[in-house]
Amino acid sequence: MKRIKLVRTLLAVCLIASLLTGCWDFKNIDRMNYLTTLGIDYDKNQFVVYLQSTDFSAIAKREGTPSASKQTQVIGIGKGISIGDALFQLYETEQIPIYYGHIKTLVLSKKALQKIGLVDLTDLVNRYREIRYNLWVFGTEEPMDKFLFNHPYFNLSAYDSILMKPLETYKQSSFIKPIYLNRFLADFYEKGKTAMIPILSTDKSNWKEGGKTLRELKMSGMYFFGKEKWSGELDTERLQGKQYLDKNMRRAPLILLENNKPIITFVVHTQKIKVRYSIDNGKLSYKIEVKLKAFLDEMLENMSQDEMRARIMEHIEKNIRLTYDSGREFNADVLNLGYPIYKYHHSVWKKYIRDVEDVPDIQSIKFDLQIIHSGKYKGKIHRR
Repeated sequence: MKRIKLVRTLLAVCLIASLLTGCWDFKNIDRMNYLTTLGIDYDKNQFVVYLQSTDFSAIAKREGTPSASKQTQVIGIGKGISIGDALFQLYETEQIPIYYGHIKTLVLSKKALQKIGLVDLTDLVNRYREIRYNLWVFGTEEPMDKFLFNHPYFNLSAYDSILMKPLETYKQSSFIKPIYLNRFLADFYEKGKTAMIPILSTDKSNWKEGGKTLRELKMSGMYFFGKEKWSGELDTERLQGKQYLDKNMRRAPLILLENNKPIITFVVHTQKIKVRYSIDNGKLSYKIEVKLKAFLDEMLENMSQDEMRARIMEHIEKNIRLTYDSGREFNADVLNLGYPIYKYHHSVWKKYIRDVEDVPDIQSIKFDLQIIHSGKYKGKIHRR
């Protein structure tokens, strides 16, 4: 009986084991092409797809420290009548499987955004199961292949560049805020909101390596979209006021000038923003209230706190109005002042904003400004 019981147990174990899938589809992770960036352009009635691949084994060996040699970058370029067709052209010459699960950034050319539109450009990206929704998204006007071959200084990998880790730059200088693709698409389809994509470009770096000036990636403006279509763009000069109406803004430099010479430098932090409205003669206008903190960073001339406060408020208001009026030139609310009204006063939004051709004006801007401290010194230092 014991022998029969043992045989039955062994047969049951063998039967269960035969049903296990095991590792039949196992793949060697070192024999895969891991993509980190997807770029899409449109040229001569064809889609041009750029795939950036990074050597992750080299990144692992660094353990967070710079390498002695430049990190290897591989760019694949495919062309086709659709994005999928262009990708399959790349498959024809790829000898190891391509893995899309590590893609962190999507770069779209200005030409593709204007001629094809965002909906068609992101259809495949959102459908394909391996690609995540939380990709950083950027626009560019530069040749994509040269753009993707830019390396960070200190021989760091492209994985440590602004292309894939833009928040590190934003934490230090909160000028143009990077955005995830899923957040951008939510804004794009929201009726009362203007969606925006940061523009990336290459420029001479402020840093040198081995005595040579580098070329680095930097944010140089923003593309704007309203009513699910392209609206326009602004460069950094005309975007100066936007940062002060970003509730997540932590560090923005503000320099006061006298006769074109700097006299005081502040680091400004936005705390709270309120947007109200008034209706006069059938037209709506905005009333903005901004709560700010300013940290005195550099004092080259003595100035009272009252005068500082007045000069700071004048400077910020001037830049906010410049940015907003620049957007009104292509009929876009680039500061999204109408969005709170869309959310909380929908009937007012429909009558005075949605159904009106021109973007409303700004009636007033009020500030609650607090100058926290003047650093380790109380005033300007005078030599004896």
